[in-house]
Amino acid sequence: MKRILAIAFILALAGGYWFMQNRDRFFPKPVATEVAPQRWQVGTGQPAPVVAVQEPVNATVTTPEDNATAEGNATAPAFPADEIVRHDFIEDMSRYLVDRYLPGGTKKNPGAEGRFDLNVKSVNIRYGVDFNGLNVDPADTLGARKVIFTHVLKEPVLDFLHAAYTPLFLDSLERALQSTTYTLPSGQMAVVSEAQRKEMLTLLAARLKTIGKTMSSLARTDSIRLLVTKYLEDMESVSQAHLAFWNMQGEEATISARNEASARIKTTIQTREISRQRLLQAIVSASNPQGMDASELIYMAQWVHRRSLDDPASMAGVAKAGDLLVRTAEAVQERALEPQPEVDPVPTGNETLGQGQ
Repeated sequence: MKRILAIAFILALAGGYWFMQNRDRFFPKPVATEVAPQRWQVGTGQPAPVVAVQEPVNATVTTPEDNATAEGNATAPAFPADEIVRHDFIEDMSRYLVDRYLPGGTKKNPGAEGRFDLNVKSVNIRYGVDFNGLNVDPADTLGARKVIFTHVLKEPVLDFLHAAYTPLFLDSLERALQSTTYTLPSGQMAVVSEAQRKEMLTLLAARLKTIGKTMSSLARTDSIRLLVTKYLEDMESVSQAHLAFWNMQGEEATISARNEASARIKTTIQTREISRQRLLQAIVSASNPQGMDASELIYMAQWVHRRSLDDPASMAGVAKAGDLLVRTAEAVQERALEPQPEVDPVPTGNETLGQGQ
């Protein structure tokens, strides 16, 4: 009996030793694999399935981690974000547009009806010089503009921006309206009423629609850009005529020479004004802009002309941008017809997404 027990004990020891040497075959040791930068996944060494993710062209997509607070509580749903045009561009633009609205019966606008004072040139200066919400180097103005236009004036990028940012834009307008107050003639402060909200959105929609239609017409009408070229040449002729006249003041020029230089100034000014009127008539015939004055139309024509000089192929993008602006105006008008909604707070983690500075 003792011999049997001894043999069993020896076999048990041998079996235990063999099991210890081969335990990894039965229980694989967990290993850590990197599934994303600074994110790890613990597994057993078995291959994991690979899932392909398709993202919008030239855009980054936020994740739940991007939209969580420091305490780990999720906030508003994630919105896709572009690498150049950040979410805080939309927030800044919305606040800027709301600030341009002056309700009736207020200290700045005592009249009965509200006004919407939006100037295209001021918008271009704000976002083409200050670059609010745009992920570019503001110290390099010309380089930053080139980066923006090269990126944005591509049809796939424009489609993405319109689809992803229109809902964000509408909610941003609502947030700005809900946080805005106005000074009454009595000096008291008042919030935006529901009637004023609808008025502001209606005025904005009409303005955006006019700008969009005009932009599309300017980009698609080659004859208008030729008229812009002629107008700019005539402007330069006026400058040169003035320069030639003033250069004579320090010389011993004859009276007839000075009279001729003075007459040259008058002639070039008349020629320039003829070119300006022809350009305006062409713009009005092509787009029938409502509510835009002559200086704004000329300014927009020159803006589109500069884009064509930088990249002739970009005219398709400029025209599409105008079309999408009209569609955005329609979405704003639809929102104006709806009751004021409850909107989420400003999405966190998105305003700095994609920053390269």
